[in-house]
Amino acid sequence: MSQRDDTFNGGIQKGETAWDENSLKLDKLLKNATDILQERFAADTRNSISSLRVVKQFSKKDKLKYVGDECFGFAPDGGAWFLGDKLIAVFEGKKQGTGGNACERWWDNASTAKYINEDVAYVTFCVGEGAGENQVLDKLRRKAKIMLGENYSFHMSTDVNNFSQKDVLNIMTKTLEESIAL
Repeated sequence: MSQRDDTFNGGIQKGETAWDENSLKLDKLLKNATDILQERFAADTRNSISSLRVVKQFSKKDKLKYVGDECFGFAPDGGAWFLGDKLIAVFEGKKQGTGGNACERWWDNASTAKYINEDVAYVTFCVGEGAGENQVLDKLRRKAKIMLGENYSFHMSTDVNNFSQKDVLNIMTKTLEESIAL
């Protein structure tokens, strides 16, 4: 079937969703880790992290402040982490089959983060068939390394169950600690 067929209905149809059980599990892992870290860092009184904060979704005010326009969305699954006004880390989860557009949506968020701070640590957890060797997310990982740099890291698994809450929390903690040089 092609887009030129009368019966073709592209995109997500009424009553459907882009999420499945695996993408929801990955999303929950990142959101739980974000909440845990937000509480942990809020309780830490060291001056080096007293201004650490997470933004889960950019508001109109954030968009205008950091980019100068509101023509985009920015809501990474594990949040955008700021030290004062400096974006230091972003955590994203992507579940991809052999088709779909997770890589396009990833690129939009990654470009926004790079515009705000070219040295941002951008960590992506990838799951699904598309995270397999030489599949779409693996190709994205390779392209990002070439075009965006080493500060864009990927944790790949075709099975979301290979990521535990502890794994995700440890990776996020290490990234944030390195980003604020604790």
